[in-house]
Amino acid sequence: MSIRLDVTDGVAHLVFDRPEASNALDLAAGEEFERALQQVGDDDSARVLLVSGNGRMFSSGGDLAAMAAAEDRPAFVRELAEAAHRGVRLLDALEKPVVVAVHGAAAGIGLSFCLSADLVVAARSARFVTAYTSVGLTPDGGQSWLLPRAVGLQRALELTLTPRRLTAEQAQDWGIVTRVVDDGEHLEQARALAEQLAAGPAEAFGRARRLLRSAWDRSFDEQLDAEAVSISESSGTQASRDLIDGFLKR
Repeated sequence: MSIRLDVTDGVAHLVFDRPEASNALDLAAGEEFERALQQVGDDDSARVLLVSGNGRMFSSGGDLAAMAAAEDRPAFVRELAEAAHRGVRLLDALEKPVVVAVHGAAAGIGLSFCLSADLVVAARSARFVTAYTSVGLTPDGGQSWLLPRAVGLQRALELTLTPRRLTAEQAQDWGIVTRVVDDGEHLEQARALAEQLAAGPAEAFGRARRLLRSAWDRSFDEQLDAEAVSISESSGTQASRDLIDGFLKR
């Protein structure tokens, strides 16, 4: 198995587990990623998703060795991208907060996974790189859509067209990373953050996540309508009733 998934205390922890291949995404891993995201979405006990990588880095991106070995390379790469994108679509649609813990490198689609998250905790030595054009490829995993929105078009073009690598501190300054921590503490702190979210009104967090992430696709007027529907639905949850009652009692 290339993906491990465990649900404990409301946190679904998804681990990229191909350390011998720097957690590169091959076809099997892409399909496992999709199945894991489906499981997280269907599991009511999973209130928050935490994503991390096993081994020396978070993810080196797509599996170049598998691409090179394919008899029909374009057909294989299309199949690989589409398998990964099914998982990315599920990740984007998830109505649960997503926390990513990064160490080593987040390259290629590994960077796309970070951009798809809500909160990113990075080890101080972590590095972030698009990587695609350095091997004659173009972005996937939604990166061409997500990166300009996170960092602006000019910075996105620089990262895509040059081999520039961002340090964790630079990635934080550019809006990719939420929190930078000492090496060796990234997973522990990301887990604590995920548990904090899981202990809170996860339904409201999920709805707020969807509102913010889908706002790019709507006009301001449409977004106001979506907000009205969302806040109305949220007000009917038991968590909201309890929190409002508690606030008024104080």
